[in-house]
Amino acid sequence: MKRYVTLWNLILLSVLAVLFFLVIYPMLSIFYASFLDPEEGKFSLENYGKIFRLPFYLRCLRNSLWVSFLATLLSLAIGVPFGFFTSRYVLPGKSLLKTLATLPLILPTFIGAEAWILLLGRNGWLSNLAKTVGISLPTIYGWQGIVLVFTLHFFPFVFLMVEAALHSIDKSLEESAANLGASPWHVFRSVTLPIILPSILAGALVVFYMSIENFGVPQLIGEDYRVLAVQAYNEFISEMGGNPSMAGALSMILILVTLFLTFGQKYWVERKNYAMSSLRPPEVRQVSPFATLCMSVFCFSVVFLALAPFLVVLVSSVTKTEGPVMYFGQLSLKNLSQAIRIAPRPIFNSFFLSTVATLIGIVFGLAVSYLVVRKKGPATYVLDLLMILPLIVAGTVLGIALASTYNKGRIVLTGTWMILVLAYFIRKVPFSVKTTSSILQQIDASVEEASINLGVPPVRSFLKVVVPVMLPGIAAGAIMMWVTTLAELSSTIVLYYGPWATMTVQIFQYIG
Repeated sequence: MKRYVTLWNLILLSVLAVLFFLVIYPMLSIFYASFLDPEEGKFSLENYGKIFRLPFYLRCLRNSLWVSFLATLLSLAIGVPFGFFTSRYVLPGKSLLKTLATLPLILPTFIGAEAWILLLGRNGWLSNLAKTVGISLPTIYGWQGIVLVFTLHFFPFVFLMVEAALHSIDKSLEESAANLGASPWHVFRSVTLPIILPSILAGALVVFYMSIENFGVPQLIGEDYRVLAVQAYNEFISEMGGNPSMAGALSMILILVTLFLTFGQKYWVERKNYAMSSLRPPEVRQVSPFATLCMSVFCFSVVFLALAPFLVVLVSSVTKTEGPVMYFGQLSLKNLSQAIRIAPRPIFNSFFLSTVATLIGIVFGLAVSYLVVRKKGPATYVLDLLMILPLIVAGTVLGIALASTYNKGRIVLTGTWMILVLAYFIRKVPFSVKTTSSILQQIDASVEEASINLGVPPVRSFLKVVVPVMLPGIAAGAIMMWVTTLAELSSTIVLYYGPWATMTVQIFQYIG
């Protein structure tokens, strides 16, 4: 019996308890409602029957899968080469380039969508400029605009994970292939790409999750192009005439889709062994001026397009406005002066809450990653699947579930800053888990075992031997947690109260 009472088993129980009280327990009421008849309150499968029977809901499902798949594919097409170029080659301004590439994660997606409307909307600045020379630009409305915003906002997830994985590769593997006569392309295709595949698939899953659960962008620029997330949100928040049972059913469909993809990703990754010593990191190489120019043009072009909404926001902040009308070309500091007066507390709130949630997430993510990768078994397999739930459940739905669960009884968190930290932590910690676990899969267990065989306790071996090698993945996960928490709106709008309004809440209120 004693063999079951180990430190890692106690950590496993603690992790499962956290997930139960912050995700499963609050969501039970919503999931239960999906099986109730909205009129009679009896058990019924009619809500699910409507989803697969009525053309409107089937169209929403197809639309969700289509835009999420395209956004994921394009994010991979941009993020993988971007990460490879910036991690393996000498590029001018590379440090600045990598920093700028993470900025889209800070800007809330609904602000990015609004900025693209200002550029390419029916009365957008670029649209009007093109009309003066007889050119008709593609519309930003519909699935094309949704995919554009998703891709430019979410490709940094792929870039950060791929770059962290590339830094952790042992260069002796690639050197061995090159010494046997393999060309650089063959080395990348047969050695490098298979090793970083777990990180690529992890990044793809994160982009898909973020795309399929997002409601702000489709709501603003989708127009008649409805997706499941928007419909579930509308069904859930509608007062009096709302249908929480249908909202729960739609949320369940979203969860089932993402769980299916998670099973597929786990099956694909676990078919092979990606472990290595990771003791000799790869070198950064200098290539020909033409190759450097091509890579630089690609990277800077991507960053420029991704930061276009930032430029629009910057110009709009100093543009004269009268109500909803903006007079481009006429500068005014009125907006900035007003923002400075109201901004100090929301800025402090955003940075404080994001930092606390990220610090908790780093420790929690390390523990979960080690359990999932090193302590494989039925319990940790279930744990790996449960870690996806906070990411795929819409933030507004999770916020309402937390607020309604912890507003009475022995533990009252609703109306405090702690419930915001817990919501941010549980919603964003999958980023930390995905990045650290993908790196841990590349580290050969024999390195840790050698330390233990020399008499170093297991936990100390993990902290002294494994964690330093995992630092690129830990840093990537922390960055993603922190910047996405700064941009979090959906759960914040439900859980915040007066003194703890964040920057995103203030911005949303002004846009609204």
